[in-house]
Amino acid sequence: MKPTLTLLATLLLVPLAALHAAELKLAAVFSDHMVLQQEQAVPVWGWASPGDEVSVSIAGQRKSTKADGAGNWRVTLDPLKAGEAGAMVVKGKNTITVKDVLVGEVWLASGQSNMHYNFVQRVTDGEKVLAEAGDPWVRQFTVVRNDKLKSPQDLAGKWRTANRENLMASRTDGDSAVAYFFSRELRRRLNVPVGVLHASVGATPIQTWSPGGKGYKNMIEPLAPYGIRGAIWYQGEKNVQMFEANIYADLLTKHVTAWRSLWAQGDFPLFYVQIAPFRYSEKRAGLSKDNPVGPLELPLFWEAQTSALKLISNTGMAVIHDSITDLDNVHPANKRVPGERLALLALAKTYGQKGLVCSGPVYKDMQVEGDRIRVRFDSVGSGLAARDSQPPTFFEIAGVDKKFVPAEGAIEGDSVLVRSAAVAKPVAVRFGWTEIARPNLMNKEGLPAGPFRTDK
Repeated sequence: MKPTLTLLATLLLVPLAALHAAELKLAAVFSDHMVLQQEQAVPVWGWASPGDEVSVSIAGQRKSTKADGAGNWRVTLDPLKAGEAGAMVVKGKNTITVKDVLVGEVWLASGQSNMHYNFVQRVTDGEKVLAEAGDPWVRQFTVVRNDKLKSPQDLAGKWRTANRENLMASRTDGDSAVAYFFSRELRRRLNVPVGVLHASVGATPIQTWSPGGKGYKNMIEPLAPYGIRGAIWYQGEKNVQMFEANIYADLLTKHVTAWRSLWAQGDFPLFYVQIAPFRYSEKRAGLSKDNPVGPLELPLFWEAQTSALKLISNTGMAVIHDSITDLDNVHPANKRVPGERLALLALAKTYGQKGLVCSGPVYKDMQVEGDRIRVRFDSVGSGLAARDSQPPTFFEIAGVDKKFVPAEGAIEGDSVLVRSAAVAKPVAVRFGWTEIARPNLMNKEGLPAGPFRTDK
């Protein structure tokens, strides 16, 4: 047989994959300008040809491994100290150099449109914020939405440092404004680099981000197990429109459990935003125009978000109704307040900074005193107060007939005395129990009290 025919015959017997050996590849999140989590083991992973030797070098460390039979490889770096780490060099059949690597605090940010909202849209004081935004130690990796993702290798996104140009880079795949304010505040208070992994999509229910949902499958799973400290979450408007207040606490519990299992880092913290007041009923939002959301659906959802705090360990909720100026806009322009209040929760609960009051007043219990009800609160900080120095607003009271009427409130120590001339023998109180409620009750640290009811 002629040599050329012999060669051709041989080639026909060789698998196509062997003719095109896989190039060494890193997961997309390991790219220029990335931030790695400090003071804990750091997984680094990617793909190569089966059996290929792969080494990862950074900050004086070198870890080696071999790609498995499917071409997957992973190494785990020893804990790194905060600061500038230089470059990460990954060697296999080819060499990849990841430049400008920092080590600090890393958080995952996710949710629907209010987390997705960015500076290309209208943000309160946006121009002033953008003019002062230049900080190379504040960074964000935004996952590009791809509903047809076939493999984790196809995940796309990029790390951006915080400056005007990068924060205005894209409306579709831009960096989250809430996540920016969150990371900016952590950077200021901790004095270390802060990075955020951002994956959000507008108009998505929580089910999208739980196992089986496209967001979970295509945008969250491919990020794990990148080293993180915890997660922030801003979502729920869609589930209000789906009339799921009665099951949302359970959905959120299962959601958090799945994420924690995926990362296998224990019960990492999850801090979330109580969604804003909005005229759902007047906008006829809901599953259909013939089945609109009623004015009490949102208070029921707020109640579910609040109850989840007791169901899920290591959580906190940022209440933001006091920052809302437009009840006809489901996307509040003020993204600084939710971002900074999420950061306050992290600083107090995760980083253990002393002397921080991170929550507004929280309903504790009530006691009937004649024609009045005394409502007691936890998390009063240095004392209860009213935002406008007026008597507390948005209280209602009811007798045994269960008919709630507007009530007067008076602050007395760590409690509020509630009464109405129309109710001689009160049995229950509601506070902020309407979709447009923006009560003035807060603690002296300026953090607002969240809606509640004493009846069920």
